Amino acid sequence: MRGFLLGLLVAALAFGGYLLWQHQRGQAARPVVTTAATRPAPAPKKAKRRVRGAVRVARAPAAPAAPAEAEAEASEPEPEPVRLSAADLRPVAQGDDLSTPDVLRLDMSNDKELPELSQDQIDEHFRSEEPAILACIAHARPDPETYVPGRVTIKFRIQRAGTVRGVRVEAPAILQKGGLFGCIKGAVGRLRFPPAGTSQILSYPFTLS
Repeated sequence: MRGFLLGLLVAALAFGGYLLWQHQRGQAARPVVTTAATRPAPAPKKAKRRVRGAVRVARAPAAPAAPAEAEAEASEPEPEPVRLSAADLRPVAQGDDLSTPDVLRLDMSNDKELPELSQDQIDEHFRSEEPAILACIAHARPDPETYVPGRVTIKFRIQRAGTVRGVRVEAPAILQKGGLFGCIKGAVGRLRFPPAGTSQILSYPFTLS
């Protein structure tokens, strides 16, 4: 019985020694975990070198400017069209009285044998001065943007000799104030037509746009 107990004690000591040896071996293999208190302070990071150069400075929001300054800084606004009154658009006629009879010359008695000018003949000659007439209308406007409704009617007399005597222009008052009649009279007065048996009064209307 004593021998059995002794053997059991020896076996227990051997097994305990084996467990102690295994425990010490595991402690040696396990990495050492340091706590926050024992953890070594990290080495200071090396400051990253800043690359030097140039960059455009962003414009900071400006303080509200005074009305005069705001107008100066703002881009030029589109000009507002001129406001026309009813008096500006009222048709006004200027020029010669075309109701008076044509002056007859005694040395032109043979003109009675000449035919009357056709509308095609008159149009052909009138077209030579049409660009100048359109330019007169454009220059008489208060400005290029303002719309002037209505029409311009040009009347003139062609004498038997083919020259123009008497010009009358009816147009909105605002265009007449811009010198329309004088300009058109000069352009129409330069027209020359073939001689004809009778004088003729012509009318050319232009619609404004």
